[in-house]
Amino acid sequence: MRVGLVTTGFPRFEGDCSGAFVLTVARGLVEQGHRVRVLAPEPRRGGSAPRWPGIEVRWVPYARPRPLQRSFYGSGAPDNLRLRPTRWLGAAAFTAALYRASRRELADCDSLLSSWCIPSGWVASKTAEGRPHLCLCHATDVRWLSKMPGGRSVARDIADGASAMWFLSEALRDRFLETAEIDSDRVRSHLGPMPIETPRDLDEPRPALRRRLGIEGFTLLFLGRLVPVKGLAELLHAIAAFPRPVSVRIAGDGPDRRKLRALARGLRVDAVFEGWVAGERKEALLRACDAIVVPSRPLDGLPTVLFEAQARALPIIATDAAAIPARMRSHPQVELVPANDRAALRQAILRVHDRSAAEPSLRA
Repeated sequence: MRVGLVTTGFPRFEGDCSGAFVLTVARGLVEQGHRVRVLAPEPRRGGSAPRWPGIEVRWVPYARPRPLQRSFYGSGAPDNLRLRPTRWLGAAAFTAALYRASRRELADCDSLLSSWCIPSGWVASKTAEGRPHLCLCHATDVRWLSKMPGGRSVARDIADGASAMWFLSEALRDRFLETAEIDSDRVRSHLGPMPIETPRDLDEPRPALRRRLGIEGFTLLFLGRLVPVKGLAELLHAIAAFPRPVSVRIAGDGPDRRKLRALARGLRVDAVFEGWVAGERKEALLRACDAIVVPSRPLDGLPTVLFEAQARALPIIATDAAAIPARMRSHPQVELVPANDRAALRQAILRVHDRSAAEPSLRA
């Protein structure tokens, strides 16, 4: 089967963190024997589209000259649009361009898959023309839809053209239904986290992994884009005031990298910036570190790293932002704290630190 994938972000090169989750979904489809054609915003810098087996990427231009295309990538659409409201013009232009591209370039696809209900889900629903369409909804997009002018009409269009919709939580599904003013039986909905990569088998025991990675003592892991909504600055401030030795491995990249490195140096935090990691290196860090911290701010969604940590029995320290509490509260090794609360974050780290010291066999 040929699947058309409509998205607001996709890796621009091997190792790019933008849209990495969408690439995971596409690779999963290829492993099941399907072929995938991706429509995504054209990056503002030149270069050929990346290539992966079974995946064809077609960039959708939406502004000229090309450097004006700043609504997506970088800090991500939520921050790009919040910090520069004029970039909503680019988002509107992309919606129109994506609609035209979907009708033209996905006409021979057997089914459609969209990531983000606006604009991708709306475009896919309007161009599906009876074909199966699965709309993957996140968190920020559902909130935007509920607040935007004409949101009711747009939500109804999405529901009418989608054979199924995927929501991160029951609360987000209910918010969508309230926006559309429709009953739940009108939408075939699935609830749950987005797909993650299966844990890899590593031959090395954990002590050997820690030696190879140069990890000593209690070490936290941050895995995500280096953008404001991920809350890394709050984590660095919390660690700076920590009463005991602690280090942090920061696996990720983004436009705030230089600023965050300077902040870590200024606060004298023992931080190692790994850059964006994948494959064996990512698996090794997930197994070697003592806990993962997800200090998301309120506008974040439901980071997939939470479920990657859960699959490896890695203790989790996370904020109660967005859909995180609904999915993580039952996890036996989770510490939930208020977003943007450095003192609460520091206390949660202390509790995990003390448990780790008292029961070192838990992560042996």
